[in-house]
Amino acid sequence: MGGSDPSGCVPGSPQGLGSFSGVCPAAGPSGFQTGSNAILPPLYRPAPCRVTNGGKTTLTNRLVKALPNCCVVHQDDFFKPQDQIEVGEDGFKQWDVLDSLDMEAMVSTVRAWIENPVKFARSHGVNVTPGSREPSSQDTHILVIEGFLLYNYKPLMELFDLRYYLAVPYDECKRRRSTRSYTVPDPPGLFDGHVWPMYLKHRKQMEDAGVDVVYLDGLKSRDELYNQVFEDIHNKLLNCS
Repeated sequence: MGGSDPSGCVPGSPQGLGSFSGVCPAAGPSGFQTGSNAILPPLYRPAPCRVTNGGKTTLTNRLVKALPNCCVVHQDDFFKPQDQIEVGEDGFKQWDVLDSLDMEAMVSTVRAWIENPVKFARSHGVNVTPGSREPSSQDTHILVIEGFLLYNYKPLMELFDLRYYLAVPYDECKRRRSTRSYTVPDPPGLFDGHVWPMYLKHRKQMEDAGVDVVYLDGLKSRDELYNQVFEDIHNKLLNCS
């Protein structure tokens, strides 16, 4: 699945700029990736990516509640400790780059879901449908992966069935970020000096690499975005059944 940005919107970076990945039967990590295996159950891996404050987490949380046997992996959970984040030439802590994340640990987490989605779900407090006791069960299992740099790390990116990119224009993205409260407040000039430039850099890398994504217009209502993605996943599940 692919497409051009529907409104000229541009996605972004951590804590707002982002991505999201998708779904189809496959013997692999959660997210959305096509493929099937007669032994493993239908596994689906959607992956949303987004610009900062683009609405990715809101969309993800709603999908997780609506989809069957659905787990989620948040890229933000894999940030390295603050004392391991270097200060870059722009004068800011480099939070919006791959080196700020333990990507190997993230890939390992996704692969743990692929190997045994039932065990993974139960260990994360997710109720599975009756009869889903063994990985050989034919029940559908879905893993949603959300983050801001999902499509710039090949070992992770290759695991997705569906890839979504939430796009929000610069002015709206900056406005939304300014209204958010973070545990560690943004230092003056962070958005223009680091967050947005890193977003543009990583988006260009993604596009130059020809990553196949579905662009979502982050200016649409929450219901419109949810309905679009949920329908995509529903259709994917039907086609894979």
